[in-house]
Amino acid sequence: MDTDYHRRLVEDRAPNIEIRTCESTVEGWDSHVLEVNGELIFRFPRWPSAAQNVEKEIALLPLLAAALPVQVPKFDLVVRDRPDGPVVFTGYDMIQGEPLSEAVLQSPSKRRSLARDIGELLTALHRMAFEGLEKANVNPVTADGWRQQYRDLFDRAQRDVFPLLSDDAKRAESAVWQEFLASDDNFRFAPVLLHADLFALHILCDDDKGTVVGIIDWAESQIGDPALDITGLLRDIGEEFTLEVLDFYAGNSDQGLMSRARLYAQLLPNDQVWFGQTHGVTDLVRTGLDDIETNARIK
Repeated sequence: MDTDYHRRLVEDRAPNIEIRTCESTVEGWDSHVLEVNGELIFRFPRWPSAAQNVEKEIALLPLLAAALPVQVPKFDLVVRDRPDGPVVFTGYDMIQGEPLSEAVLQSPSKRRSLARDIGELLTALHRMAFEGLEKANVNPVTADGWRQQYRDLFDRAQRDVFPLLSDDAKRAESAVWQEFLASDDNFRFAPVLLHADLFALHILCDDDKGTVVGIIDWAESQIGDPALDITGLLRDIGEEFTLEVLDFYAGNSDQGLMSRARLYAQLLPNDQVWFGQTHGVTDLVRTGLDDIETNARIK
């Protein structure tokens, strides 16, 4: 990320903001992120598709703020090249917290408090009504429609990913997809509003109090399988803590939730490969393929 370039953009398009300190933060797949004065966040879409997702967030975030027990970004500044043009960048007050980490979970009391907060957050999110979501281009989908989406993704994996794998990995990966798609039990869920990218990096915590203070990066939000929203926890933190979260989640009566989340976690490396192929990020293609090969050896 070219920090000086993005700083100049802010100075030019938001001259009322006095920049005392300015640093780039962890760069996401879709955005360059600039932290200003330790209190403001500016996000710059990296691709046209990312700019479209910002439009989704602009419409969705006010609905989330009214429904959830934690903070979400509030875009106080939306800069476009022209009134009807794509977003150049957005700005909002920084949510003061640290990404969820293994370190804070070493305290039993904080661990339980964080599990409760995440479980209650997911409950509130997954209970949100769909009314008004069409304005954010978040459209309803049935469980059968979800299944068809994954059939299409399997076709894409066979076309774009499988030719790059070893024969053993290709067989193992094909078996995962076929197992997932063949079981009717995997498609008996009631669709809900999802964050759909809920990894530890996007869960901001007050480490001193052991509480969740905010959830960021809602660009992937969609309606679908609630199991997808525990996949990030499962991958980043592990199954033990994910099960603790589900103790506080109103949807934990869904007996297939964890098994579906495990399957989604196994399929995640395909997303890395696809993203890398689409945007020319060769490191992501390589990482995704390595992860698939590793999963095949473990099985």
